[in-house]
Amino acid sequence: MTRLRLHHRLGLLALSLLLPALLVGLMAVWFLALTTLSHHDRTLVWVQGTPAQLASLREAVLEHPVFPEGDFAPGGYADHRPAECAGFELAVGFSRLREFELSAAKTSLDDLVRESGVQACDAHVFIFNDLPSPFDPTAWDDSLVTLLLALFLPTGTLLIAYWGFGLAHALPTPWHLPRPLLRTLGLGAAGAVAGLLAIKLVELVLRLAWPDASVGSDAISGLGPDPFSLPVILLVGVYVPFLEELAFRAWLIPVAERAIGLWPACALSVLAFAAIHLPFAGPELLGTLVLGAIFAVVYALTRSLPACVIAHGGYNVLALGLHVVAVG
Repeated sequence: MTRLRLHHRLGLLALSLLLPALLVGLMAVWFLALTTLSHHDRTLVWVQGTPAQLASLREAVLEHPVFPEGDFAPGGYADHRPAECAGFELAVGFSRLREFELSAAKTSLDDLVRESGVQACDAHVFIFNDLPSPFDPTAWDDSLVTLLLALFLPTGTLLIAYWGFGLAHALPTPWHLPRPLLRTLGLGAAGAVAGLLAIKLVELVLRLAWPDASVGSDAISGLGPDPFSLPVILLVGVYVPFLEELAFRAWLIPVAERAIGLWPACALSVLAFAAIHLPFAGPELLGTLVLGAIFAVVYALTRSLPACVIAHGGYNVLALGLHVVAVG
């Protein structure tokens, strides 16, 4: 092997990791902007009082010199109101706070409430990152901008990169479905079932080997009050699998294959896929490796991104369904 050929192979391997790295970077930037740079924490208190007392409190809250985003909402924020505050229809507080401002905002709000003479409910409520949730159908109007940014920014960037670089390497379109169609889709569905069975076997082995270890993901708890709502199903069953399979299978494997061959490229895909889950995998790292291997095999057999999305998304939905049944 000449030095030039070695450089060419290394270049292809580096290029194969471009989309996975881009995906990780885009999601990290979006998450940072949403949770760290955005100002969406809130402190609230529910009060009762005379019209004069409430007018005084309203002026003090809405014209506060330090916290300009004052809230004075008759009958507002009922979803956040604690049970012990039933009958207290007026919510006052400050919104669009940064995390380090919460304590000072609470102290200031308590002082304003006390000085106005109103009666306050004992329960003070802090709401961290109170951006409207795209998982809540009642908040879809308010969460539309956030949802669109979350969908279009990583998706559009990845697709542009895939098509731009893919043209130079004769990669198929993301929607490519090889013939026979039923075999391709069937292998995807088989991958979903195989993934679920493999994960259950891995969990059994882990529990036998480490009885005290926490086995199983807590990620489902962050999917909102209804894990089987349409937004959640679309997220875990279509959107996330599409992005990850586009980067880790439909891009990484065929590009790396030209440098090291099909099955070594599949192995690289498995390792890269597991690497991005390391902060969350814990003792389930073995399961992540197994899932990555199954999805890589589905791609090797079908050369089809839709088949991989069916395998990945189908596994996610099946696992979600079993979790809901288990806790229900």
